[in-house]
Amino acid sequence: MDTSTPEYARMRAAITERLNAHDLLGVLDLGAPADEYGPEMEDFAALFAARETVTPEVVATVWQKWFGNSFGDTAGEPEPPTSAMVALAADLQAIQGNR
Repeated sequence: MDTSTPEYARMRAAITERLNAHDLLGVLDLGAPADEYGPEMEDFAALFAARETVTPEVVATVWQKWFGNSFGDTAGEPEPPTSAMVALAADLQAIQGNR
């Protein structure tokens, strides 16, 4: 997918909207900026562009990459997805289905 197209920009905006709506870290209500999840959005956008399905396990992997597991460790296998990650994955899959 060409990253300079309006379609790609709309996709990135839709991913950001879903990430912010789910706010898995609970930081937006504490005053974090609207682009708090920008790096994670870029990872998901790259997966979309590669036509990879964003499963709950994929969400858990991206989350661990940026935030670590429940112990703060970013190495090793990611922990199983939480129910919030499952819900986020479903919303991201809905975006993928609309493309």
